[in-house]
Amino acid sequence: MHYYFWQTGAELTARWKEAMLGLPPSVLRELAGRLQELEAVTDETNRELKAAGLATAEGRESAEHLLNRALALMDHLSEIAEDMTRRLDELLKS
Repeated sequence: MHYYFWQTGAELTARWKEAMLGLPPSVLRELAGRLQELEAVTDETNRELKAAGLATAEGRESAEHLLNRALALMDHLSEIAEDMTRRLDELLKS
């Protein structure tokens, strides 16, 4: 999670700003769709982390299962961000 928010997230933001200035509207729409996916997975990850935190505080056995799901979602979040970064690089080079 630290890697995503402090490295990947910052890198993605910098590329996004560069892309907004020079890419055609059709490409920006494509990237906007990818951002929506990123937002949806981020929201789902936050819900799972909150549920895992509550389960841990209450001493429920489901906490480990919920935390594993949240970790899997964080991996997916990183994959989406890395895919967006690659796509932005491709677009900015062309």
